[in-house]
Amino acid sequence: MPSTTPTTGPDREPEARVRRAVEDPEDEGPGIGVLAADSLRALRRVSRDPVFRAATVVLLVALAAKVYVLNASYFVEDDFLFFGAAYAADLTPDYLFSLHKGHFMPGAMFLVYLQTAFWPYDWWVSAGLMLVLQALALLAFLRLTWELFGRRWALLVPFTVYALAPLTIPVLGWWAAALNAVPFQLAILLALLWTVRYVRTGDPRYGWWTTAAVVFGMFFSVKALFLPSLLFVFAVAFLYPGTLFAGAARAVRAHRAFWTAMAAMTLGYLVLYVVSQNGGSGTEGAGVPEADAAVELVRRMLGQVFPVGALGGPYEWALITPAGGLVEPRGFVVLGAGAVWAAIVLSSLWLRGSAWRAWALLLGYLVFVDAIPTVIARGRGHGLAGADPRYVADAALVFALCLALAFLVVREQRARESVSTAGAAPATRAAPGRRARRDRAVAAGVLTAVYAAGALYSTHTYAGTLNGDRLREYMDNVRASMADLPEEGGFYPRPVPEDVVLDWNGDRRLTSYVLPPLAPDGARFAYPEQGPRAYVFDDGGTLVPGEHTLFSSTFLPGPQDECLGTLEGAVSWPALAAGGPQQVATLAYTSDADTQLVVSVGGGWIEAVLPAAPDGGFWHLPVPQQGDRLSLLTEEGGLCMTAVALGRLAPDAEGGHPIPLSQEEPPREGEAGGQE
Repeated sequence: MPSTTPTTGPDREPEARVRRAVEDPEDEGPGIGVLAADSLRALRRVSRDPVFRAATVVLLVALAAKVYVLNASYFVEDDFLFFGAAYAADLTPDYLFSLHKGHFMPGAMFLVYLQTAFWPYDWWVSAGLMLVLQALALLAFLRLTWELFGRRWALLVPFTVYALAPLTIPVLGWWAAALNAVPFQLAILLALLWTVRYVRTGDPRYGWWTTAAVVFGMFFSVKALFLPSLLFVFAVAFLYPGTLFAGAARAVRAHRAFWTAMAAMTLGYLVLYVVSQNGGSGTEGAGVPEADAAVELVRRMLGQVFPVGALGGPYEWALITPAGGLVEPRGFVVLGAGAVWAAIVLSSLWLRGSAWRAWALLLGYLVFVDAIPTVIARGRGHGLAGADPRYVADAALVFALCLALAFLVVREQRARESVSTAGAAPATRAAPGRRARRDRAVAAGVLTAVYAAGALYSTHTYAGTLNGDRLREYMDNVRASMADLPEEGGFYPRPVPEDVVLDWNGDRRLTSYVLPPLAPDGARFAYPEQGPRAYVFDDGGTLVPGEHTLFSSTFLPGPQDECLGTLEGAVSWPALAAGGPQQVATLAYTSDADTQLVVSVGGGWIEAVLPAAPDGGFWHLPVPQQGDRLSLLTEEGGLCMTAVALGRLAPDAEGGHPIPLSQEEPPREGEAGGQE
């Protein structure tokens, strides 16, 4: 057990500190072997502790619930964009430090690149790593509360609140979000744990480990910008004695170098993020929010999602998106949650007058770490973003910690109450009798069990909003197609289904961007080639022949002609060419010998060699240029073009003619502008 040691000095008032006994000289620490042996002994000792065993049961239940959700989930939306971007890039600083929709996360980008290189689209590699990090975060939370309050059965209450928190489930089930949130949760807890040890012992190693934890968090989440501030406020409120102002002064006086380093890290990270933001496209991420959208977002986030979710809700997920359910609780659920919140806060204040510090810490975290950054990043559109529980997932951790801080007494407080020189009045009421303690324990146990039941039910209903089976089936079909690719032909892009990547992502939702990581030769998909046959992926993920849609510009011979006429091998038609990677020109032709061909759209020229096809053949060329005319230049004589089309391709399951030969009013030579 820690010992209470009054620390005095000629220029400072006496203060109570909680320190471990220092057995080694200040300039020498135990070696790695000694630390490992001590850790193993401590692990064996704690494994026999009934409190730890009960916490282990809670941990296993929580992990089982998370596995249940992960089994129903799969890659979706930004996950595919991550793989596509990693495949198209090299592992350079430009890639690692680039922004993704306003997120600065070089650590996450490295993990994405690593998985793209070795395990592309392997769900359980992605989900398994996040699950391991989540388990480590849960163990770190238990260790932090054990460090703060000592061994006691009451630790199971906040541990259960965090372990089963429904607010942490959606962010874990979406890999792109988990890459930010789960490592950040672990960073918060490790930084808090090592800050406690540093303040208590003054051991500089804990200061360095705290710094490493903060850097780790900054490598995964922009929210880590506020982590040094959280550490300082937490330490001043609960570790240093006296009022908040006196505690802040003592913190600076006692550990000036440590807190100065924390402030420098905040400033440096802010500068790095602003530089990266200015270097981006500016179309995504931070921006000036719109007032109406910002108000709606904050109302949903702080008035509905967090109050209900922190208490085990929302029980049902009314708004369903491709990435899972959002929170839209009914009015009576919100009112009930408000009543429970009032009861929790008031009872804590009645038991401990200083409990207000814990709730002030939680409120400040919600406003400054969750609400304001989300408004800046998502406040330019609709306020519906506030219904997404992923934006307050980390607040579930802070709530569980503040719940413990509001009702339990940290070791520093107990020490100050027992040392007369501390000069601090007791902050709690007289110790309750045995019956009162038993009644409180029973009430806490019942309420925790009710919370656990509600949280597990919310987790179960959330899993029902996921369409992992559909997405997994799509990717399984893609893998099957990739395993038996035709040797000849071009693989042309088209959008993946909406439930895979949303339409507003533009060209990043094309198969040429999303699917190359799975291909043996991804370049054939990323950069489509010319070929005698055209293939596209259908909406089920199967590679099938492609055909032009009725929206393509199609040119056919006149009623009395077999071939499209040319003037000395040249022909040109007016055609609305929108351009882009999906645009393809297709020629149906006959030729007794190989023939040179030049295709021109919008001033750009594409050369091709049409192989001999005396019985008829097709040739497909990617034409990304934009323009208002399609021009062809061929060798005069020997080539008969029976149809030409310019536009996008769609799946043709029957594998028929790739150019639509019958329309309500097919454009003929003269009707389409004739030949020039």
